[in-house]
Amino acid sequence: MRSLSIATLLSVVASAAAPTPQAASPRAAPVVTAKSTRAFAECFARTQDRLSAAWWFVPKANGGIFSNLGAPAVSKPYFLAVTDRGERREISLRDAAPNGAQAQGVSQCI
Repeated sequence: MRSLSIATLLSVVASAAAPTPQAASPRAAPVVTAKSTRAFAECFARTQDRLSAAWWFVPKANGGIFSNLGAPAVSKPYFLAVTDRGERREISLRDAAPNGAQAQGVSQCI
């Protein structure tokens, strides 16, 4: 059962990471931080916990992805991609409320 849950989570992440057609509204430009992926992820997770916001994180070789996809009562999940660019990390937040918990987490942790 556990392996089925892991496989399901991985397929959801793969689907979320797949390229999609551009939406009508432009994406916000990524922000940049000199913090390591781990330092940013730990800070962001603490912020989401403090604000009682649902989150999960899937690390990958060059960063990782945060989301609340699959959480109860979430109709439009957010996706936050952390991409390692050598000396800096690019943080891209998509489908989050401008002043919501995720935006607050990014601004506090960069």
